[in-house]
Amino acid sequence: MNENAKDAASSNGTQSETLNIQVYHTIRDRIFRGEWFPGTRLTLRSLATELGTSVQPVRDAIGKLTVERVLILRPNYSVQIPGIERSSMDEIFAMRNILEAEAARRCVSSMSDADIDEIEQAILATREVYWLETAISSRVTTIQHVARLIAQGCGSNTLGDQIMNLRARTAPYYAAALARNDDGEEQEFTVFTIRIQDEFVAALRRRDEVAAAEIRKVDLYTFQHYIYRLLGIENVDDNHPRPE
Repeated sequence: MNENAKDAASSNGTQSETLNIQVYHTIRDRIFRGEWFPGTRLTLRSLATELGTSVQPVRDAIGKLTVERVLILRPNYSVQIPGIERSSMDEIFAMRNILEAEAARRCVSSMSDADIDEIEQAILATREVYWLETAISSRVTTIQHVARLIAQGCGSNTLGDQIMNLRARTAPYYAAALARNDDGEEQEFTVFTIRIQDEFVAALRRRDEVAAAEIRKVDLYTFQHYIYRLLGIENVDDNHPRPE
């Protein structure tokens, strides 16, 4: 193979790898934004058509997302968003509680004042989505943005990647829960979470690692059970049917 041919092969390989990465991030971001509810089935061909690409990069992206447990592989070239299972949700939220508390602790020393200002603005934006009629995916995206900033600002790519993976896995639950919104439940939750979030920002500003970590745990726990109540699984386990 001459040098020109080698260069062309290398270029094609790089372009293919770049496309695979782009497709992977596009699909994961759509899941992260809550565009699909739990149990939704997707086909490789339909995804390829939507993204304007061939099936192969979609297949590669789906393979990675199934390994990460964001998607479940099904027969006949289809995949599925995992369904609502209380035991699985408990496990994911338990891991998120540990990891996001550690990320919050690290943010105290790694974030600048401007970074904390950005988190505060993101938190203020989440309050608006509880009171305004907006698309479910827009609401999920806004809620997720605070965690994204914490993951990016904690100073650890490994920790940040794990948080983003678990967040992608819980996003469909958020979408399903917010679609069943109950005004009375929401107002009670919103009043409480506003106070918690204000305390979180205050802990970051005074550079209190312990308080930031503990307050983040409370915020996550509160939101977890808010979601459970909206989904009707607060007092349900996988051995008993969910109320319709």
